[in-house]
Amino acid sequence: MMTNITENKFESRNSLLKALGCDIMQILSNALMERDYASMLLSAGTTPGPLYEALSKEDIDWSKVWLAPTDERWVELDHKDSNEKFITNTLLKNKAKNAHYMSLKSSAETPQLGQKQCRQNIENLPKPYDIVLLGMGEDGHVASLFPQLPDTMDALAPNNDQLCHAIDRPNGQTARMTMTLNNLLTSKRVYLFFYGAKKLAIYEAAKKQRQDQLPVSYILHQNNVPISLYWTE
Repeated sequence: MMTNITENKFESRNSLLKALGCDIMQILSNALMERDYASMLLSAGTTPGPLYEALSKEDIDWSKVWLAPTDERWVELDHKDSNEKFITNTLLKNKAKNAHYMSLKSSAETPQLGQKQCRQNIENLPKPYDIVLLGMGEDGHVASLFPQLPDTMDALAPNNDQLCHAIDRPNGQTARMTMTLNNLLTSKRVYLFFYGAKKLAIYEAAKKQRQDQLPVSYILHQNNVPISLYWTE
């Protein structure tokens, strides 16, 4: 069964970023009023950079906000491909510099060896997550749940009670750590945020049926968490 999906489509990137930023801040502010803390899982990649820059200037009590990435490349934290470095440089500054950040990367040599420490870190995040912000690749991947990988199928499995899962990728590509599907869905809402006609077509295909070759379809075809799409050309 497919959950309730709200589609927000915009004329420009500026109008999308303004609306998405307002929606995120409203939810975080409400959480802080209701229970004195808030939590959010963040995507990386180039798309959310301007959003994070704008959020970093918003005036809330960031010291009561807990943040973590949905996934991480297994590289050093000063590496150009580190999601943590990206989030630190775009969001964890200005007024948001005092937010709590929970790293998925440890000093372990591989994500498999680092999975226990990663799980312990994630357990310190307040749940349910107020927001999970997901991007989507042109292959239909979300977080580091790439299609046609055995590790991805394990991380998507309905009986997987782990919070995170190591992802090995072929041909020497960088290994990753990702939140499992079940953990991503221990949230109050999921925001799916991407640009362009090609990705919209992938999304529309994933909406028709759940399919292993489009991991995003597992997010769309569930009835636990509402999904909001934010899209523009």
